Amino acid sequence: MKPLSIFVTIILGIASLGVIVWIGQYRAYGLVKAPKAVDHVLAIEDLPLPSSGPFGKADIEETVFEFGTKLVGSTDKHTFTIKNSGEGKLEIKLGKPTCQCTVGEITKVDGEVIKQGPFPPGEEVALAPNESVNIAVQWVMKSETEKFRQQVPVFTTDPERRKLDLEITGSVDGAVHLSPLGLWDLGELSRTEPTKAMGVAYSTVLSDFTISEVTRENSPVKVSWEPADDEFKESKNAKSAYKISVEIDPKVPIGQLRELISLKIQMPEDELAVTDAEKSEPQVHEQFLNFSVYGHRSGPIEIRPVAGVGFSTTSNRLVLGEFPAAQGKKAKLTLFPKEMTEDLVLQSFEPADRFKITLGEGKVLGKTKSYLLELEVLPGPVGKHQNDQAQVVNLKLNHPEAPDLKLLIDYNAKN
Repeated sequence: MKPLSIFVTIILGIASLGVIVWIGQYRAYGLVKAPKAVDHVLAIEDLPLPSSGPFGKADIEETVFEFGTKLVGSTDKHTFTIKNSGEGKLEIKLGKPTCQCTVGEITKVDGEVIKQGPFPPGEEVALAPNESVNIAVQWVMKSETEKFRQQVPVFTTDPERRKLDLEITGSVDGAVHLSPLGLWDLGELSRTEPTKAMGVAYSTVLSDFTISEVTRENSPVKVSWEPADDEFKESKNAKSAYKISVEIDPKVPIGQLRELISLKIQMPEDELAVTDAEKSEPQVHEQFLNFSVYGHRSGPIEIRPVAGVGFSTTSNRLVLGEFPAAQGKKAKLTLFPKEMTEDLVLQSFEPADRFKITLGEGKVLGKTKSYLLELEVLPGPVGKHQNDQAQVVNLKLNHPEAPDLKLLIDYNAKN
């Protein structure tokens, strides 16, 4: 390589290296983040120490109060006592409490109210040597939680205890719980004896409560209750509990059973958060526990859909889908009665204003007969009757073992 070429190569290399270093420095500077702006909050520096002693000394017997388990929606109160056991004056300043806590009042130990709350953050109180004050902290329990924790910070001029955190802890629970929740699925119901199920209603906050059932008409489901034993209450950490028993009559109509049960719970007033204004008027403190009982009873009548018809044999649900309300919809099912010598007869059905139902003559099939059931949703109003809102149709038959047959008609009549 010629000397001139070598010289040019060296110069270009040095220049390139300089550019790389310069870019690297630029990027390095670019990576340095500006410090985040810090919102101003109360800190111990907001309450400066006296320039010279003697200093006050903050003594407190407890900084944490455990209230146990309380009822959601209730309020509570606890008093913390701070004493100045030092030789000089002690100043204290209230910080900003967490969202559910307020300081109700600050009083001397003899009961004299020094200040009445609620207080804005920064409220100050001065204590002479050997003087004590009570700080009453109030809180409201707005929602259920196993770990309730709220704090009120207190800043002091004690050089060794510049900040005290007055802490409230515990758990918050609803008045009464039901187990199992929502749906009690009993499956296939017995045709010969009552089908039974059991649940519990319990409370971790009430020492007792009473139960009464909301009235239901003509229900085949019987509900009863009795106090639960101590072993069960211990397993749920409950103060009071009742066993809930459900019993299904074996003579319920063939098909799906669906029953809504509502229990009214009455709670003792002295265990609830009741204001003085509320106490002046008669109060009824109630809660409703709602659950549904589901089951299915098969019987001596077998039902089969005609081709092209959607039908569930486990729930006796006839699915008609969507159709114009002005036209209505027809469907057919085949019934095969058992344990019956005479002809099957449809005596009546409900609701008669929305449906037309006929039962054809029996056709001999070996040792039994088949009957064609024709069902029509009459032309009428628009309505969506699907899933839990399916229309219930009750058939009255002359079968000695199955006088009632229930069908669920699932459809959507549209414009």
